[in-house]
Amino acid sequence: MLYVISIGAFQALIAVLLLWKNKFRNKADALLVVLLCCIATHLGIKFYIYSFVEDLQIRTQMNTFIGFCYGPLAYLYVLKLLDDKFIPATRMYLFIPFVLAAIGYLTVFCLLLADVPVGHRALQVYNDTSTWLFMASGAFYPLIIFRKLRLIQAKGERQLVLHISVLMLAVAVTGAIFKTISLFTGPSMESMLLCRNICYILLSVICIEILRFKYAGIPGARTPAPAPILLLPDIEEVTEAEIPVPKKIQLAETEHKKILQKLDQHLAATKLYLDPDLSLDKLSAAIGESKYHVSEALNVYAGKPFYQYINEYRISCALEIMTAIYQKNLPVNILMIAFECGFKAKSSFNNYFKKITGETPSAYLSRLKTGAAAAC
Repeated sequence: MLYVISIGAFQALIAVLLLWKNKFRNKADALLVVLLCCIATHLGIKFYIYSFVEDLQIRTQMNTFIGFCYGPLAYLYVLKLLDDKFIPATRMYLFIPFVLAAIGYLTVFCLLLADVPVGHRALQVYNDTSTWLFMASGAFYPLIIFRKLRLIQAKGERQLVLHISVLMLAVAVTGAIFKTISLFTGPSMESMLLCRNICYILLSVICIEILRFKYAGIPGARTPAPAPILLLPDIEEVTEAEIPVPKKIQLAETEHKKILQKLDQHLAATKLYLDPDLSLDKLSAAIGESKYHVSEALNVYAGKPFYQYINEYRISCALEIMTAIYQKNLPVNILMIAFECGFKAKSSFNNYFKKITGETPSAYLSRLKTGAAAAC
């Protein structure tokens, strides 16, 4: 078990260091750093207990209270992804179980120092209570996170959240299975060690998954083969002709304005335009309006078809990313940025980029370089 714990703790520490140094780290990633620190601390405490503590009851029953942080941190990470203005400190009440468990843990520790028999009795109560609460927390948070998965527009972030949630749920299910078996067969050192090994391995995999997704998803980290990209159909050009354009105006100008305001507010809050499969039907359903009314508001009031409207948001996002990456003196991968902003085809990205900005992506980057050189 010591090998599993030490490897897991080492992986968590490496993940903390790499993610913290990642130049593409966003505000939500700070919560992942805290989560990784918690895993490293959890496994570090376990390594100390199994290496230097000889008391068998302490080795087998001293549950680490840090596990109560995992679910809340993952949930807060999702909320931060969905709303960049969200302040995690407003949900600090989610950590009340963690605080109570920490108090219980330290109380048991003090009792063990003062009176070992009394400490052992308190440890038994702490172990029985915390074990079931650990499993409840480990199942509760992944389940509520699953309900919010569809709201996360970035595919990479959505997959990462899914994997973290599944692994946390697996830890809870593993504990529940072994705990239930022990109720019928009695406590067993072998089953306890097996259960803990599985749980520690799952925690280590969480660290690996965070690193894998964060480093696989950064622009420029991977360069996809160009051949399949050239074969992709220009989805926007094909679909735009199929969007219903109203022949007779059905709504007043004030209604058009309200619909457009709802669209702007919803897209700004959810970044739904990053969804490469976004359609008029999907966007209309998201704001609770008829697709015909939305199409009418866009064509008549805003004076632009659906994909022109959506791709203006996408190009604006691409400009921000390109500028930010260039200012950090990092290589700019235009193709990866196009995909990240919701485009399915490079040709479509180039066409809309030039249509909206008046220049190609390459020309825009050249202008950035020229401006930087002139400033020097």
